Amino acid sequence: MNREIRILMHTHWDREWYFTKDETKVLLRNHMQEVMEFLEAHPDTIYILDGQSVMIDDYLELEPEAETRMKQLIEKGNLRVGPWYTQTDLLLVHGESVFRNLYYGIRRAEEFGEPMLVGYAPDTFGHASQMPQIYKQFGIESTFFWRGFSELKAEKSDFLWKGVDGSEVVGVNLATGYQGAKYLEEEPKELSQRMKKIMSVLDNYSASNARLIMNGHDQMPIQKNIHHVMENIKQIYPEDTVMISDFESYVDQLDRDDLEVVTGELTDSKHARIHRTIGSTRMDIKLLNTDIENNLYNVLEPLAVIGEQAGIPYPHGVIEKVSKILFGTHAHDSIGGCNSDKVNQDIKQRLLNAKEMVDTQIELHLRLMTLGNKETGNTIVVVNPLPEKRSNQFVELDMLTRTKGFRIFDSNKEEIGYSVISQDQEDAGLIDRQVAARLLDIKVYRTKIVLPVNEIEGLSARYLTFEEVDGEKEEATRKSDESIYNAYGKLFVEDNVLCYKNEQTHAIYSNILSLENSGDAGDSYDYSPPVNDWVLNSKDCGRMAVEVVKEKHYQEMHINWELDVPENKGLREKKEANLKVDFQAKLRLYPNDPKVYVTMNHVNKTEHNRYRAVFKTGVQTDEVKVDGYMSTQSKPVYNEKPLSVWEKDKWAEKPVSIETAQSFISLKDKEAAFTVYTKGLKEYEVLDDAIHLTLFRTFSHLGQRELVNRPGRPSGIEIETPDNQLIDEPFTFHFAFEVAHDHSEESHSAKEYLTPLVGYQLKEFNRFNINPRNTVGKTSFKLSLELSGLVVSSTRLTAENELFVRLFNPQNEDITLSLPKAAFKATPMERKEEEVNRLTLAPQEIGNIIIQN
Repeated sequence: MNREIRILMHTHWDREWYFTKDETKVLLRNHMQEVMEFLEAHPDTIYILDGQSVMIDDYLELEPEAETRMKQLIEKGNLRVGPWYTQTDLLLVHGESVFRNLYYGIRRAEEFGEPMLVGYAPDTFGHASQMPQIYKQFGIESTFFWRGFSELKAEKSDFLWKGVDGSEVVGVNLATGYQGAKYLEEEPKELSQRMKKIMSVLDNYSASNARLIMNGHDQMPIQKNIHHVMENIKQIYPEDTVMISDFESYVDQLDRDDLEVVTGELTDSKHARIHRTIGSTRMDIKLLNTDIENNLYNVLEPLAVIGEQAGIPYPHGVIEKVSKILFGTHAHDSIGGCNSDKVNQDIKQRLLNAKEMVDTQIELHLRLMTLGNKETGNTIVVVNPLPEKRSNQFVELDMLTRTKGFRIFDSNKEEIGYSVISQDQEDAGLIDRQVAARLLDIKVYRTKIVLPVNEIEGLSARYLTFEEVDGEKEEATRKSDESIYNAYGKLFVEDNVLCYKNEQTHAIYSNILSLENSGDAGDSYDYSPPVNDWVLNSKDCGRMAVEVVKEKHYQEMHINWELDVPENKGLREKKEANLKVDFQAKLRLYPNDPKVYVTMNHVNKTEHNRYRAVFKTGVQTDEVKVDGYMSTQSKPVYNEKPLSVWEKDKWAEKPVSIETAQSFISLKDKEAAFTVYTKGLKEYEVLDDAIHLTLFRTFSHLGQRELVNRPGRPSGIEIETPDNQLIDEPFTFHFAFEVAHDHSEESHSAKEYLTPLVGYQLKEFNRFNINPRNTVGKTSFKLSLELSGLVVSSTRLTAENELFVRLFNPQNEDITLSLPKAAFKATPMERKEEEVNRLTLAPQEIGNIIIQN
C-alpha cells in the first residue's frame, strides 16, 4: 500500500490544570516565540494552535508588539487558529455557551486571517449528539477528537457522525490520541520501533490510505528537528509519502460514500476515559457557572433588548467580557473541577467576578427602567424575558419600604393582591452610605412577596406603582404536620416520608422525594464506590421536622431533614453513623402550576461522601427522556451493551449508567409520567422506578489509581486536594418535579422554569447613586411569537443592534413559525441570509433569525 503519512504539528494547550492559567501564559509567550521563528524559517510548515483563539489573546497580552508578525503567519496559512475561543467541555456547559464559544473563537480568528473550520476537540470528555448540527451551522464539516469512540460505534475511526437532527459531519477519532506521535525520535532504530507501534494502530482503524500522525502533546514545544525525522521516516517506509499536513487535507482523502454512519453521543470509554461522573465534581463551581449562564442568557440579554427600546444602551462589552470569563472556565479540566486546589480557587473567584458583573448589570438595567417613570418614584417593573405571551404567572419581588405595609396598583390604579414570603427590618445606613454619612437613623423593611401576573406580552415590561401604608400585612399561618395542596396534587408527610397525591388520578406517591447518602472512594475525575459501601436513605436514617405556610398565592412546606451519617470513610467502613447533618428544604406549590418547586440548603460536614436526591416516580421503563443541547433525546436507563463487554474488552473505565442532562429528566409509561427539572444539577441515574439526582460528592485527591470503576493508572496526578472535601461549603439546590405530565412539553416547561418573570422595585436607598437618563421612558416594545411547541434558546442584539433569536424544535414533527416583518434567516455568526415570513424547523432542528428594528 502506498500510504500518505500526514504529520500534523500541534500543541495541546491546557490553560490550567494542576498549574494555573498565569503560569501557562508565561510559558505560551516562550512557546509562541519559538513557533513563529520556526515557521518563518520553514515556510512550508503548518502548525495547529490547538483549535482555540484565546491563545492569540493570551500571547498578545504579554507581547502586543508581535501582533503583525502573528497575523502574517496566520494569513499565509502557516499558523492555524480557531474555531473555538477556548477548548470547551461538550456535555456540562449550556448549549448557548457552546454556540458563543464558536462565535467568539471564529470572530477573533477572522481578525487575523482564515479560521480553521474544523471541530477540533482533542481531549473533551465526551461529545453531545447535537454537535454535528452545531458544527454545520458554523460551516464546519468535520470533527477530530480522542475520547468517546469504541468499535460499538464503528469499525473504522473515520466515519460519518449523524447528529440528533440528521445533520452529518465527518468524524475522525484520533486512534493513537492527540499525543500519539509526541517527541518523535530522530535515531533511526528507535524511530522505527516507535513508528511501527503507531502505524499498526492506524493501519487497523484508518478508512483510507492516509495516516494522521499527531505530533504534539500538552504544552509540548514545537519539534524543531521534524524535517530530519521525516527523512528518516521516508527511509523506513520508502513506498509511502511523508508530508506535513493539516486536518482539512486528511478529510479530503476520505470517500464519504464508503464511511460508516455513527449516531448518538460519543461517550464510549473503551480506548480513552470519558469520566462519566465528573458532572458531580466540585458542585460549588458547577452550580455557580450555571447560575451565571442562566442569568446571562435567560435574563440579562432579553432584558437588555427591552432596555434598548427604552433608551438604555445595550451592554455589548459587559456581555462579551462575562462570556469570555465563562469560556475560560469551560475547558474540560476547568469546569470538570479536576484541578489542583489552587486552580479551583482561581476558577471559582473568576466565576464570582463574572456573577458580580452580570447581577449588577441586571440590577442597573431594571433600575434605569424604573427611573423613567416621571409621575411617581414609587415604581415597580415586571419583565417577561421570553418572546411569547405568558398567562397565570407569578413573580417574586424584593420590596424595600419605610412602613411594614404597602399596596400595589396596576396601570389602571386597580389594587393587586400579593402574598408575603418574608419580612425583616434593616438599617438603611448599611444599604446607602449617604444615610450613615448624615448620621440619620432610618429603619426600613425588606419584604419578599409573590405577586400574581395574569397575562404579559412576550419580551415586554409592565409598570406598576406602590403606596406605603400604615399597618401590617397579615402574617401567613404556620403550622406543624400539615399538608399543602393545589388543584394538581397534595403534599403531605406520613411515616417519616414525603408523599404526594395526584388529584387527577388519585395515585399516591410514597417517599416521592428522599435523600441518599453513600461513600465515595473516587477522585476529581470519577465517583467510585468504596469496596464495602454503606448506602443510607433519609427514610431509615433521618427525621423530618415539618412546618407549612399557606398564603393566597402560594403554599409552602418547610422540611428540616436530619440524617445520621458517617463523618468519614473510616466510620463508613465500621457502619457507624456518628454525625447529624441537616438539609433544609422548602417545597412550594402555586395555584395554577403542576410543578412542585424545591429549594434545599445544606452545609457540608462530611468527607468521602456522595449525596443524591431520590425521586420515587412509580414509572418502570427502559428509556429516559432528557434534554441535550437544544434538543431532546431518549437514552437507555441501563447502558447494556457497553457494560456487557467492558471487562472482557479491557475498556479504560467502566461505562456506568450515570448520565448527563441539561435541565430535565423524564420517565413515562402507559399510565403516568414523571419529570424532574433542574438548575445546574445535571448528573442522574435511574434505578428501578427512581431517578437519582446527584447533589454533590466529596473526595481527597486529584487522581487515584485502581478505582472500582476505573482500574489502572490514576487520571491526572496523585496529589492531595483537601478543598475537594468541601467542608463547611454552603449549598443551595434548586429543582422541581411534576407528575402526570404531558410528555411532549418538557422542553418548553424547562425553559419557563429557568426563565421566570423578573420584577424590580425602584428603591429609596441604594448602594450607588445614578442619574436617570433623559432618554429613558416606559417601553412599549414587545415580541410575542406563537411558538407552537418551539423553544427559544436565546434572545439578544447582534453587534449591529438587530434582534437575534435562536430557537429549536424538540418535538417529533415539523413546526412552522410565523415571523414579523423584516425577518431573516441567519447564521450563528449573526449574518443575514434570505428574508422570510415563516420558518419551518424539522424535529431537533435549530433555527437562527434576525429581525430588523
